[in-house]
Amino acid sequence: MIVDLNLRGKLVIVVGAGQEGLKKVNSLLTQDCQILVISDSANTQITNYAKNGKIEFKKTRLDNADFLEEYDPILVMAATDDRELNRKIVQKAKKKRAYAYAADDPNFSDFAHPSVINIEDTVQIAISTGGRSPAMARKIKLKAEKIFNDIIDKEDIYQIKLQKIARDMAKEKIPTITERKKFLYSVLNSNKIKQLLKEGNLQTAQKEMIRILGDWK
Repeated sequence: MIVDLNLRGKLVIVVGAGQEGLKKVNSLLTQDCQILVISDSANTQITNYAKNGKIEFKKTRLDNADFLEEYDPILVMAATDDRELNRKIVQKAKKKRAYAYAADDPNFSDFAHPSVINIEDTVQIAISTGGRSPAMARKIKLKAEKIFNDIIDKEDIYQIKLQKIARDMAKEKIPTITERKKFLYSVLNSNKIKQLLKEGNLQTAQKEMIRILGDWK
């Protein structure tokens, strides 16, 4: 079962800062979570992310998984080049009731890590083989990426952003879930708003959404 974890504001630990660790970090950068990378060395991109404040990097000698004792993460991703160490990290993370993943051992992990198509940090589409073949997941992702980039246009991206604003505002004014859904669909289906978003005028579309909300009874 593919799920979209809410990691906002929570600590995620990536152990290992090579190419595999970098892939995991890149998959987390859009999740608005605290990213801590722990390794005894790091590649240039990981170092740059740390310098720019996107992640925290802690240089630690990795002999065992005891370093996890001082943290309370929601998710731990083991991406070292030592399979046995990765297993120890996963076991330790599970004892701490964190979701755990080993890059080289999906069957020992709590989940398989899918290949993700990321469109403007707004739409994420997961391609998963359930851990059977990460290589094929990446290959299918490359095929599907071209298709989805054609299907999902700028208007869709703007509509998603507008819907987020509309949902937050509707919670303050409209008391029931049923009525809130009706309001959100009225925004989604508004021809005036569609035209404004097609023209790239998100600000004016937001004003029209607020007008609709103001008239909502």
